[in-house]
Amino acid sequence: MDFKLMVRKLRTMTFMELIIFQEVVRCGGITAASIKLDIAKSAVSTQLSRLESRLGVKLLERSSRRMTMTVEGQQLLPKVESLIAEGELLLQYAETKSKEPSGQVRIALTLDFGQLVVANFFPQVTKLYPKITLGCKFSYQFEDMQDTAFDLGVRIGKVNDENLVAHKLGEIRRVLVAGKKYIQQHPVFVPEDLKKLNCMIFSSSNTSRTWSLISCEDGVTEASLDVSGDVAVQSFSTLVELCMSNQGVAYVPYFLVKEHIASGKLKHILPLWQSKTSNVYLVYRFGADKIHRIKAVIDCAKKYLPSLIC
Repeated sequence: MDFKLMVRKLRTMTFMELIIFQEVVRCGGITAASIKLDIAKSAVSTQLSRLESRLGVKLLERSSRRMTMTVEGQQLLPKVESLIAEGELLLQYAETKSKEPSGQVRIALTLDFGQLVVANFFPQVTKLYPKITLGCKFSYQFEDMQDTAFDLGVRIGKVNDENLVAHKLGEIRRVLVAGKKYIQQHPVFVPEDLKKLNCMIFSSSNTSRTWSLISCEDGVTEASLDVSGDVAVQSFSTLVELCMSNQGVAYVPYFLVKEHIASGKLKHILPLWQSKTSNVYLVYRFGADKIHRIKAVIDCAKKYLPSLIC
């Protein structure tokens, strides 16, 4: 093989591609391998196809009923397993040289959830790992997680990038809240009553003045309301503050207001109605969890972040 061509192929080949091939064989299929590796089936299939393309050979024969290795796959599997084993030994050697993880880990976060993460999660990490420093960027825009400026991210909703690991942390929902004084003066009994109130809007690039509610009683009945108000701001935290000063009604994530509702600072309006739930994911590049400092933060995130969402 031409030396330059070989260098190009090796430069783009990843250990994750090799690991996926190994685990698909061991598990007997793409579905089982995706469960074991905690990644999407489509991502497993994509990575496997890339490896076959780079090597220029078919490794597996796939059918709807079963998957079998080709002759080339059988010949290459021991070499792949050997490479993975050598990689594991390299990581183990590096970890023994630096048993305590250290260095900077940067996280991309949405503003409102990010403030909770910085206040409650960051201290947990630095207490466990004093040599790790944490940095973050607050934005409602999804950062490009292939950009090495970030190691981890938290995303709400779908994760469409098959090149990322997406670990589900939990689900969030939005609820209706207002200050006690405001709601005493403007009582709400049914969703239609909201049309008469000052409904303060979360403003983003796809701002909608329609609030969609779903019944908590049956999880099916929906109410779609065109609301109006004199405030539109791209900050749920600001909307919460405005509610506590009795300026109107807001439709905000429950995790932001659960303590205010429990303490009586805010009134939970129409508690039998809420938004549909949205998934929250911890996302990172394939192989990032093999880096000592990043793995330490990932493990902490999986343990501590779900409690901030519920």
